[in-house]
Amino acid sequence: MGSETCGETSKSVVGHQEGQAPVIVGIDGSELAVRAAYWAAVEADARHVPLQLVHIATHDEVSLEGLESVLTARQAVIDRWARTCERPSPAIEPLVLGGDPAARLTELSAGAALLVLGDNQAGPLAGLLRGSVAATLAGAGRCPVALIRPLRSAASAVGPVLVAVEDAGSPALPAAFRAAATRHSALVVADLRRRAVADGDLDDLIARHQRQFPIVTVQCVAVAGDRAVALERFSATTQLLVIARGGYGKLRTHLNPMLHMALHHTQCPVLVLPEGSPAATDNGHLRGDRTTALPAFG
Repeated sequence: MGSETCGETSKSVVGHQEGQAPVIVGIDGSELAVRAAYWAAVEADARHVPLQLVHIATHDEVSLEGLESVLTARQAVIDRWARTCERPSPAIEPLVLGGDPAARLTELSAGAALLVLGDNQAGPLAGLLRGSVAATLAGAGRCPVALIRPLRSAASAVGPVLVAVEDAGSPALPAAFRAAATRHSALVVADLRRRAVADGDLDDLIARHQRQFPIVTVQCVAVAGDRAVALERFSATTQLLVIARGGYGKLRTHLNPMLHMALHHTQCPVLVLPEGSPAATDNGHLRGDRTTALPAFG
């Protein structure tokens, strides 16, 4: 549904990047899904990989409506990209599949660089609602999962990236540095470790990552009191919270207590990293040859 020029660009990019894991975004026809699609497009551009817009049609939906949703979202991304960035948008592939949304997206996540979903269930009552696809994917996704919330304020759109660190070896820290570098933003490190097990390893890791990403300014805050309250307060003015899922797969919710709180009691987008995530490696998020500014994430 895009212009002929965008179509030609998409074909050439797909051909060049054949076999690369795409960024995948779930589309359900909502305005929040379109916002998530644009957020995902910026990530796909930073990674130099294609973008897939996926609608999962359940048994009581008409697949043509799903196709219309993904094509509408695709065109919205292309139009906004043209207004905010001079270079071509990443290749965008619309895809409509049948089945249970949570199950199909979990399956797709095994071959994705990143899975992005709109999530409108943040709030104190969210935990009482029936299970959401977003919460399911945060606990079961095979790749990093980004949950995009409605934009609350212009200030939060340009605020710092926040990373919650419960373990010095968490994959969240390197991923957060790359996210901050991508966005040309500051980074706030919330040290949520209990004082009895905290040591100087975190300071050493931060210094090492700062040498790799010198443009990122860092503020480290040690949390001594209620960690959930502190994380909720910090997230009010941040544009992205990065947190690791941890090894809590035996719990019914598949979410550790801190991640559960992050999903249900923070308003900003949340990037959830499984253990062993490619986003924690040196080549998992931001290409070193990126020299031009990225379009706005807001």
